[in-house]
Amino acid sequence: MRQEHEDTGTAGSGKVKSEAATPTTSHWGPAVWPLHPFLFSAASVLALYTSNLRETSFRDVAPTLITVVGSAALLFVTIGLLLRDFGQRAAVLASIVLVGVLYHTDLFARLNALLGGIVPTTAAVPLMLIVVGLLAILVMRVRFDLTLPNALLNGIALVLLMTPAWSAASYTLATMGLQRSTVAAASTPASSISVPQGAVAAPASASTPDIYYFIFDRYGSQQTLARVYDVDNRPFLESLRAKGFYVALGSHANYPKTAPSLASTFHMDYVDFLAADPLAQRNEWHPIYDMLKNHRVGNFLKSRGYRFVQIGSWWAPTQHNTAADESYSFGFSEFAWLYLRRTIVPKMLDAVAPGIGIAGMTDWDNGQCRRVPLQFAEVKAISERPEPTFTFVHVLLPHEPYVFAADGRCMPPEEVRSRGKIGGYVGQLLYANSLIGDIVDHLLALPIKPIIILQADEGPYPEAYRTGNRSWRKATPEQLAVKTGILNAYYFPDGDYSTLYQDITPVNTFRLLFDKYFGTGYGRLPDRTFAFPDYSSIYDFFDVTEPTRLGDGPAN
Repeated sequence: MRQEHEDTGTAGSGKVKSEAATPTTSHWGPAVWPLHPFLFSAASVLALYTSNLRETSFRDVAPTLITVVGSAALLFVTIGLLLRDFGQRAAVLASIVLVGVLYHTDLFARLNALLGGIVPTTAAVPLMLIVVGLLAILVMRVRFDLTLPNALLNGIALVLLMTPAWSAASYTLATMGLQRSTVAAASTPASSISVPQGAVAAPASASTPDIYYFIFDRYGSQQTLARVYDVDNRPFLESLRAKGFYVALGSHANYPKTAPSLASTFHMDYVDFLAADPLAQRNEWHPIYDMLKNHRVGNFLKSRGYRFVQIGSWWAPTQHNTAADESYSFGFSEFAWLYLRRTIVPKMLDAVAPGIGIAGMTDWDNGQCRRVPLQFAEVKAISERPEPTFTFVHVLLPHEPYVFAADGRCMPPEEVRSRGKIGGYVGQLLYANSLIGDIVDHLLALPIKPIIILQADEGPYPEAYRTGNRSWRKATPEQLAVKTGILNAYYFPDGDYSTLYQDITPVNTFRLLFDKYFGTGYGRLPDRTFAFPDYSSIYDFFDVTEPTRLGDGPAN
């Protein structure tokens, strides 16, 4: 192999060559293969994965894992090309950079704890760059063989990798058989509903109306907005009525959380049967998340000739859906975003080039600012297609982060903080109203008017429930009403709303829609609202219908 520093001194000088560093790759076997850059990078991803096993699947993690390990390989090759040697020195330099970049948050937190918290967070990036730079210079200047440092780094990286890998493997083995029973439970008809055999017979025709199902996350009822946020939303609701919508003022979510709420809507039934599922008994989120992928509503409409399009948020269960014909999301996935925030990458991008798109997308707030307009632009593009489509759109408005002003302007962090939670929610509510008005006008201007459903999955959190894991068993009727009172409005092209009523809940949305337009005969379920104690008992559902309605007060 090539000697280090072979270009030092004059050509033909034997003295210079005799004093060159020991070859970095001499006499090293499998024990000291420079694998640690790849082990460190994989370990950093698996560590986050194993801390979220209850709600994250490996398919959500795989893209990030491949990207990070691939980036480590690219870094190693780049350093090797610069050194003209793909040996141990290049590997050590690569690991120094990778550890500084990927483990930045943890390392800084530990260092600052040792120093008694005296280092300001603004110094985190410069400090890490200085440390990485000094270590890199040291490695470049040393003249001794790097076999032992490589072996030590291999050992450390292997331990860091094997710990989460063992946890993930143990979890997979323990749940492998249970997941099959979960899929069976999710696909078995619950209670009274079953998809009629005749449902697959007649395809959609050219005159079949498109269906647009919008979920505006945490959009509260008119009663909640007036009582908690001092917002009179009646002019907006009246504008929907003027455009031909039916607005259900007394509507409530069936569950106070997105996952069970959407699962019951798409399953067209309540999800209490999941409590008997083996994974649910381990308090896993996967049984509910699975129901958001391959669900009755999507399958039914696909069987009738509709193209199922999903436009998701960063939240993994709606971010991508393999059962949909097309799945759109803009920006990083939830897991990728969380992973990036643990690294130094966002801070470096923001410091070096804050205006570029990738820098903005690594930031939760800016990512949301970019994502929402793209979602609605995609809806408009889909509306121009000739084939019948069912489009499901999950919009994180007025959901946090509260980054939008009422006019859609993305606010700087200082303005976001100055507005507070109440002002932030109201600003995003007003922006959501403007988006709804615009997309409704666009869709109603189409030659064939579509079916439009504007709905929320849950209301905003009451003040006492914004932090922590407070039990819903302790909630007052007023708090339950705030959390479950929702926006719920329908547009049917024929204007016939005889099957709808003021306190309809989302579980009946597609039952009644399919009865009306496809003659399915599903009928109506009792409109109930269920809660669960807390996040340690997410399947222990109990009925809160009566206190919720009492806490809501009269519709107006």
